[in-house]
Amino acid sequence: MRKERRKHLRLPLSFKVKLKLPRHQLVLGGHTLNLSFAGAFIKLDHIPPVLPSEYISLTLMGQVEFTCRVIHSNADGIGCQFDFIQIKYYELFKKMILSNSPDPERIVKEIGRWAETKGP
Repeated sequence: MRKERRKHLRLPLSFKVKLKLPRHQLVLGGHTLNLSFAGAFIKLDHIPPVLPSEYISLTLMGQVEFTCRVIHSNADGIGCQFDFIQIKYYELFKKMILSNSPDPERIVKEIGRWAETKGP
């Protein structure tokens, strides 16, 4: 069995997404199978070949936009790590995660740890 390396709680949430794959000049629709503050796994009907570390754009629920780095892909979808979110989307994303988490206090602690390690 593979050792779990994730540092952020993954929530089994199904939100509609739109992916833009610049290298393929494609826009694809799908939905999340799981989501955290660090990334998501996106279920797609058709998965074009993507490369690990390739950058894509993700729009969550037509409201929150991210730049993501592909971590892996398989027959079910694409695992991506969030690389950039504009501040105007951050608060909305945070509310989406906290309101759907069975353990919001754990999420708040994760956010605090992340903020402490990302300082100047």
